Amino acid sequence: MRCRDLVLGMLLFGTAQPLLAEDVRYTARDGITYREVVQKVNVPVSETTYQTHTEKFYQERLTTDMQESQRAYLTPVTEYRWEAYTPFSINPFAPPRVAYRWVPRTHWEQRTETVRTPVTRRELVPAERTVSRPVTTLKMVEKEQVTRIAIAPPAQPAASVASRNAIGGVSNLQNDPPRIGSTSLTPMGNLRR
Repeated sequence: MRCRDLVLGMLLFGTAQPLLAEDVRYTARDGITYREVVQKVNVPVSETTYQTHTEKFYQERLTTDMQESQRAYLTPVTEYRWEAYTPFSINPFAPPRVAYRWVPRTHWEQRTETVRTPVTRRELVPAERTVSRPVTTLKMVEKEQVTRIAIAPPAQPAASVASRNAIGGVSNLQNDPPRIGSTSLTPMGNLRR
């Protein structure tokens, strides 16, 4: 019996440790005698606590710098100059003459300029942060387990016992209801012995 209770207790409490102590006592309650077995067993209990610590990690940092560069381009340049020309005359007898006028002259020149271009750099920079993590510990706690078994039923008074009358060779209980329904078509009074 004790070995079976030990196996049953270990199955009920998972990985419970073997019994530490056992105490047997007898108690009576409401006229019934009970055998109480008080057992002390070790039961695993998990406990979760939070621990804070600092950890190092690398975080990304983006830096944007303006980078200067030289660029060559062509641009039109217009200059005005005096240009001599012979004006047209209707009079064929007029002496030839020379006149001057402003004439635009356009040519292309190559120039350079400084251009500022944004350049983004990606860097990994070491950093620290404080984190809180759960830590679960398993410890054994002593627990008291009481098993109560009834060993003596209460004595029944004589008045509550059903009266028994013998019918044939069978005892008849007057206060006992039938366990199966009766399918008889004849009433009980018409039956003859």
